[in-house]
Amino acid sequence: MRVIAQPSARVDSSKLITVVLERANEVAGGEFVDSTVVPPYREDTRSAVGNVLFRETTTAVECDTAVQFLLSRKIRVVGNVRIARDSVLITGYEGFYFPDERRSELRKDVALTDTKVYLSSERGVYYANDQRAVFSQDVVLQDSLNVVLADSLVYFRRDARSVIVGKVRILNAADNVRIKGGYAEHFNARNYSFIQEDPVMIKIDSTSQGTVDTLTIRALRMDSFRSEKDSVPRIVIKDSVRIRRGELAAKSTNAVYRLKDQKIILYGRPIVWYEGSQLTGDSIVVQIKEQNKKNRIDKVFIYRNAFLVSKDSLDKSGKKFSQVSGNDMVITFDSTSKILRADVYKQALSLYYAYDGTKPRGANVSSGDGLSIFFEDNRVKKIIFRGDVEGEQYPERLLGRKDLNLPGFQWRISEKPNE
Repeated sequence: MRVIAQPSARVDSSKLITVVLERANEVAGGEFVDSTVVPPYREDTRSAVGNVLFRETTTAVECDTAVQFLLSRKIRVVGNVRIARDSVLITGYEGFYFPDERRSELRKDVALTDTKVYLSSERGVYYANDQRAVFSQDVVLQDSLNVVLADSLVYFRRDARSVIVGKVRILNAADNVRIKGGYAEHFNARNYSFIQEDPVMIKIDSTSQGTVDTLTIRALRMDSFRSEKDSVPRIVIKDSVRIRRGELAAKSTNAVYRLKDQKIILYGRPIVWYEGSQLTGDSIVVQIKEQNKKNRIDKVFIYRNAFLVSKDSLDKSGKKFSQVSGNDMVITFDSTSKILRADVYKQALSLYYAYDGTKPRGANVSSGDGLSIFFEDNRVKKIIFRGDVEGEQYPERLLGRKDLNLPGFQWRISEKPNE
């Protein structure tokens, strides 16, 4: 059966799209009456029931039942709705199709698929002429690498770009990273996103001990670069960076998280706390290592003005800190992520406190071209100096009269991020 919708005589039919009802089990004429207005609004309609197919120049509309409004030209569609144009398919339970504007408005289990993305929500509007989709309520967008969740989303097909608002979450299964915030833009063709309004990056890992550990990074903005054209897939983290992972906490002005080699680069007054130790320098790199499919902190590299401070665990006064400084420093962790050793390069200085069992025996201040410190249970076990070594020993009775802290010493525990 082929029924062509004819507009009212009051409409200039030369400007309208011809819509053909190609298929239906039953067709009947009728009238729509809106009694909420005075005088009541009336419009002729045509109803189609069962296996319905409308077609216009570029679009096919299928559904279980439909009502065609002959004056306003909209089509009410209900049940198993499918609207196809070129490579775009829109599905849903019910809604309207406006052929002259090539606009679809659907509700309940709405989905849009094309060659680039799959988009779903409870409400969706698609403007075919503009190639623009506006989806809201429980929105999900999926492309080749990412899943995006949000309250609302505008998808621009020409640019393969999405503007995402409200409870935004961007998930990447390949590296188990998720970023959430209040606003984002996602460019799926480039595999690039930026997210702002209190963004938080979360990566859930298993530790070498088999427990679950979570890396959490907060800042004011995050830019994610994951394209194959990017030489280093990374997340660029901007402004007021705060990091937590188990016993590790850090802060800096900016940071970069390199995804393939698992490096976190901190710059702009960076500082790292780990258990009872504090690390500072001009820039700091935290290296995470995967071992037997579990992740742990492997090394921390401190470049320029390197300074390591460790709270003395045997000191009851809380005023004694082991200290190491130098141009550059590398901190190495053991398989349980405890500090194993510290290697200092150029202009090395050290201050550590000696004990006979638990009885304090004074302090030692030494310098050299370089040094290596070996730790056990976060306490200095052995120090090896290299080149032009000088040192002084201070007995315990004199420590209260002398400030032994190394130049540049600061204990900044009050700045440590709590989340």
